[in-house]
Amino acid sequence: MQTATITPWPVKTLSILLFLFGLFAFTGSLFLWGEGFLLTFPEGVDYSYPVADILVNAPASILAAAGLWRMRRFGYIASQFAAGFYIYASVEIFMQVLQESPPAAAAIILPQVIAVMVALVLVFYLWRIQDNFKY
Repeated sequence: MQTATITPWPVKTLSILLFLFGLFAFTGSLFLWGEGFLLTFPEGVDYSYPVADILVNAPASILAAAGLWRMRRFGYIASQFAAGFYIYASVEIFMQVLQESPPAAAAIILPQVIAVMVALVLVFYLWRIQDNFKY
């Protein structure tokens, strides 16, 4: 008989954050972060970020959240993938803000800084406890 693994509160917190990130990535991208609805194809809107968020970020974040909540190995693996995606996307957005300096730069930078901080916690904290995740 296999005993249930109790999920530590930091892992539960990370799981909730990942679920929220996935939910925000999907719904925010669906409405192009205030630029219109994705399926109406407004002119002058870059579709690369919303499509990447819908097809990669949201599913990876939600999968990682579900796996971490249940202390499953796939959750650990998906969380590492999501962390890499957060860092990659954040660096790209940081460079875009530095080059273009849009008027709402603070509103763009703050979520990305939070995403990088969560990504670093995902990588370094979960690495230390990775043996606790069950297959």
